This record gives sequence, C-alpha cells and structure tokens, in this order.
Amino acid sequence: MTEKAISLLVAAGVKKTDIFETLDAAVKAIREDGPKCWAVLPANGVADAPNEVLKALKDGGSQLCIIAAATSAPVTQGQVLRAMEYGEVYVAAAEFEGKAEDYLKEALTYSGPAVLLFASQAAARGDAGWTSFSYDPRREEASGSAFSCGSEKVRKEIQAFLDRENLLTLVAKSSLPDDSQGDEAAGDLANGVADASKTVTVLYGSDTGHAEECAKAVARQCRNGGFANSAVRCCTADSF
Repeated sequence: MTEKAISLLVAAGVKKTDIFETLDAAVKAIREDGPKCWAVLPANGVADAPNEVLKALKDGGSQLCIIAAATSAPVTQGQVLRAMEYGEVYVAAAEFEGKAEDYLKEALTYSGPAVLLFASQAAARGDAGWTSFSYDPRREEASGSAFSCGSEKVRKEIQAFLDRENLLTLVAKSSLPDDSQGDEAAGDLANGVADASKTVTVLYGSDTGHAEECAKAVARQCRNGGFANSAVRCCTADSF
C-alpha cells in the first residue's frame, strides 16, 4: 500500500525526490523555503512509534507531511488522533478507494504539516470503528469546525477528542468579558488591554511531548473561544 500512496503523490505533482521511506530521511531532507517532504510509511510502523512521529513533526516544522498506509484491520487511528492534539496539523483518514485523493489535495495546499492515514477497502471495512474524516485548522479561521466527517458514526476516541475541544472552547468563551458590561469593557478588549482577565498564559513541562500537545490544544481553543491571538501565550515553564 505504500506504493499506492506514492503513486497518489506523484499523480498530484509531488516529485519522487521529495518522497521518503523513513521519518528521519524526510526530516533531514527539509530545507528552508524548499518543498514539502513526504514520509510514506506502513501504518503499523507509525502506530508503534507515536513519540517519534511527534518529534518528527516538531523537527520538520511546516514542511513535513506523513502518510501512513494500512493494509489490514484493525486500523489504529490513534496516531492521527495524536496529530490533531498536537495542533496546527492537517489530519485526515480515508480509504484509498474513497476520499484519499481529495484529502491529499487539501493537504498539499495547507501551509503547515500534515498526517494522513490511508487504508485499503478491506482494512477499513474490517474495522468496526473506522472513521473517515478530515481535520483542517483553516476552517477554524473561518469560524467553522476544523473537523469534518461524512458519517454520523464517529470512533469513540475521536468523539472524545471533539468533546474535549468543544468544552475548552466553551470555557474560553465564558472567560471573556461580557458585552453587557458596557462600551468601556468592550473598548478595552478591542484595544488589547493586557490585564489578567483578558490574557491567557499556558505553561507546560514535557519530556515525551504529550504535555506540550495538551498545552497547545488549550491555547488553540482559547483563541477559538474569542481571545485574540496576541492575548494567548503558550510556552515552557522554564522560559516564563
């Protein structure tokens, strides 16, 4: 199935010289202002090394893209879920025979990193929890939901992630000054008055990267909840 994924990339205009069989090779090939580098891997290899994937996303920055190809059930969708938690990553899961080509085109136009899980029809249909979806942070910028799924049935782990995201957004919205407080409060907020009630600082300490993922998720949903980008700071505890 990795061959099929490579064929999709080439058909979409990606040069073979920008396609790699390991994460390390893809990260090392990244150059400033260069094209995106694609790591095409067996899905089980990605699932068995979640920390390596997150480290590669951090090291590769906006130019690293990963395709995990699954050939048999059960399909482990945990790796794409963790990519969504990482934040600012285009994420999608689809059957090769389904929307894989469409999601690949979206990933190619996204300015940041991408993690795609493509499965054979047999692998997807052999997994009762299989969910085909896309997660595009650009939709949030248009006040929409980053998550899009063509089915009402969503894997429970993915639904739990969405529930947490929605809760964080509600908490962030409830923390903003109420418009009913008057024009003065609204004017202060518009002018970016940086007092504690209008700014958020999220601190984390992380060895494996999971705390960083969680911190970024909180910061992202604060922005989605109405805080200005400049009012939300996410950084390590020792840099504060």
